[in-house]
Order: sequence, then C-alpha cells, then structure tokens
Amino acid sequence: MVGQIVEITKQGCSLRKFRGFMEISEDGVMLGRVSLDDIASVVISVLGCSISTKLVNALAELNIPIVMCGSNYLPTSITLPVAGYGRQLHVMQAQVNMSEPRRKRLWQKIVRSKIQNQAAVIDRIGESNQRLLRLAASVRSGDAGNAEAQAARDYWRKLFGKGFRRKQENVDPINSALNYSYAIVRSCVARGVSSTGLHPCFSLHHKHPQNPINLVDDLMEPYRPIADYFLVLRAGKLGKKLTPDMKAELAALTTLPIPQGTEESPLSLSVVKMCRQVARYYQDETNEVALPELPYPLQAIAG
Repeated sequence: MVGQIVEITKQGCSLRKFRGFMEISEDGVMLGRVSLDDIASVVISVLGCSISTKLVNALAELNIPIVMCGSNYLPTSITLPVAGYGRQLHVMQAQVNMSEPRRKRLWQKIVRSKIQNQAAVIDRIGESNQRLLRLAASVRSGDAGNAEAQAARDYWRKLFGKGFRRKQENVDPINSALNYSYAIVRSCVARGVSSTGLHPCFSLHHKHPQNPINLVDDLMEPYRPIADYFLVLRAGKLGKKLTPDMKAELAALTTLPIPQGTEESPLSLSVVKMCRQVARYYQDETNEVALPELPYPLQAIAG
C-alpha cells in the first residue's frame, strides 16, 4: 500500500497512539484518526503541538519518519529508527569501507540522472535543453567538473525566469513551495534509507557537519527535478502564501508514478527500490542503480 503524508498544521493539537491508529485531538476533542499502516510520514509544520512517546515509538517501529518544519517549510528535524533491518551492521560496514573510486562513480550516476531529469523538465516547458544534455553527458567521476552547479544556473533561469533565485531561506511562494515539496521527498528517501540498513550519516557527497542525514540529501537529488515539474504544472494556483489546499496537492507527489529502469512505481516506493539497489552497490553486489526518470505529463498533471 502507498502510504499517505499526514500533515499537522493547527496549533494546539495533541497526537497519540490509540490501538492501531494515530489520533489527533484538540482540547480533549478528537479531530480524527489515521491507521498507522496507512501513513508514509508525519509532517508537523506548526509550533505548539504535543506528541506522545508511545506514538513516537510506534511510528519508529513501523519506520515512519516524523518531519518537523520551520516557518519556511524547511525540515528542522527528521526522526529515524535506530534499528529494524536485519543486516544493518553489514550494510553500514560496507558504507564505511567502500573505496573512493566506487563512491565517486555512484555520485557520477546520481548527478547525471539529476541533470538528465532537469533537461527533461526544460524540454517539457518548451525551452532548449541542449546545454543541460551536454552537461549531463560530461559528468565525470565524482562530478569533478562541478557539472551539477553549472546545470543549476541554466536550469533555474529557464524554469522560473532570469530574476528567480533559488534560496531555501526565501519565503516567496515558489521557494516556499519548493521547500515543502523537497521536505516531502526527503521524508520518503529518509524512510527508504533506514529501511534498507543504510546509515544516513555516511554520505557520498554532502558533508555538512550539522546535517545528520547527508546521505538522504545525496540520494534525493534525482527526485528534485521531478518535484520541480510537479510544482510547475500547478504554479498557476500559487498565491502569496502556501495554502493547505496547495500543500495537499504537493503532498500527492508521493503517489506520482515514476519510471525507473524497466519498471514504474509510485514515488514513495520508487525511493525504496533505489535505496535497496544503493545498499547492494555498497556491498559490491551490483554495479548498477536504477534511478528515477521524469514521469509522463498526463500522470504528473493528474497527480
């Protein structure tokens, strides 16, 4: 089953476990219940909520992340279980011991996939993507030529205009919507990472000392253009603020059918498949990782 994103946007709510459900209440009055088996992640984007430790433990046992967001919709914390995969130690040891050339080759594949997806987005909106295609083909081991940064400059200019600046701290409608969309994708990737025994600290490229999930940010890169495209098709609905209705539409990104190798599956399952292959790559069981491709336009429109 494809789980749903449950977002808490109302101050003063209390979250607790009731049998097999997450129960949301306010001032002792129950507002609703959601089966734990139907949840992909819990996103809390408002201050002043309380959550029981019993519910936190139940969500961890089911490998369901809790994402806390700030006012700009950037995650301030993500909970991840510390156990639950039988070969976790073996996979973590493989992460630590992987050779530098092999690590660089995997990062090369990820960056190339991201730029190819960016090129596909630009083509879909009717702009020339030839430079992006050339950059994708030129990605070297470890992205030694920094093709990712070069592609970003061309990509954002063509996607949202020359005046657009992609800055996480900005609270304009587009940046806020991008932050929110990426938080949704990040929660899915975080769940995939932990469910396959990968440790989120042992990264391929991102090395921010204050980021405990650098690997999650590595692996979500090819999915970012998919989230961008999903948003672009809904940009006409954006107002001055990110409304609950728009957030609900963006959260439907998790159900978007994603082509991946010879298969197609919802984004929330696609990331798990990718993480499984990444874990196998770390353990020298495969040299290939099936990375996501941009979905077909009609599917992305339907959401």
